[in-house]
Amino acid sequence: MMKNLRHYTLMLLIVALCTVLPLTAGAASSSVTIKTQAVNLKFDGQALALPDGQYAFIYQDRTYIPVRFISYALQKSVKWDQKTSKVTVSEPTAAEKEALAKLLAGAAAGGAQPAAGKSITIKPVQATLVFDGQAKALPAGQSLYSINNSIYVPLRFMSEAVGTDIKWDQKTNSITGESAAYKAAQAGGNNGAGEGTNPGTGTGGGTDPVGEVKPTYDELAASAEAKFTALESKCTAALSSLYFQHQAATDDSVKASLEATGRQTIDQCKADFNTLVTNTKAELTKYGYSSDELIAAITKRFNEDMDTIKKLAGGMLG
Repeated sequence: MMKNLRHYTLMLLIVALCTVLPLTAGAASSSVTIKTQAVNLKFDGQALALPDGQYAFIYQDRTYIPVRFISYALQKSVKWDQKTSKVTVSEPTAAEKEALAKLLAGAAAGGAQPAAGKSITIKPVQATLVFDGQAKALPAGQSLYSINNSIYVPLRFMSEAVGTDIKWDQKTNSITGESAAYKAAQAGGNNGAGEGTNPGTGTGGGTDPVGEVKPTYDELAASAEAKFTALESKCTAALSSLYFQHQAATDDSVKASLEATGRQTIDQCKADFNTLVTNTKAELTKYGYSSDELIAAITKRFNEDMDTIKKLAGGMLG
């Protein structure tokens, strides 16, 4: 499972770096310069931040958002077919859903939201949108737009297309959404002390109230791999964002600054990984387990992933 999830996480980066949407194909030639809109994003109860280089804006009285980001926020899989200029939004597989959750952790940790009033140029594009196997056309008079190789869709259209109540509150500059799964979970509610809870001791039914239960090796290994996956997703998201900015930059000094930040990000990822290794060794040793096999496997994967990311990013990371 860990191997499949790792491969899917890297696949998302490969899609981001190697199949940047060639939105000029079939697109209208006119472009418009507008101002960005500061927004607060909250999906399934979690505040999110747009990646660097992505924005929200209002044009012709409609709010526009990046289709990929908003789909990920709703736990939807997004695929781009370059040959047919088709964007497909669908329910993810189990492995995809887990990977998406990890990627969104970075957005939830997020930085500051893009400020309002930034001048950006939007360009209308032609693309087919398919939601859960059904092509949906924009209403008359509406368009798709591109910014920095990302497709933007009208918020109301996206809400209706995915069957999710996505709302725009102009007074608070907030975009909120709740998936069907989230609503169902919320409807389950709080059942008092909670199923499986011992009300006399306040401890779960599977906990020894006398002393600490020794975790198994498999439990500790799974915990370490989950932390590694979260780190991998965080690094992937950060480097993808830097790559997009680097691709869009026209000033050499800006490119150089992004390259330096990219190298610093790689160094920080390595430092965080070393900390993870140290903590994992200590945890396994504490319970009398050998850490050699697990650490060797994780280290091998981490080094392979860093090499892959560097190759995909080309000259940006030196």
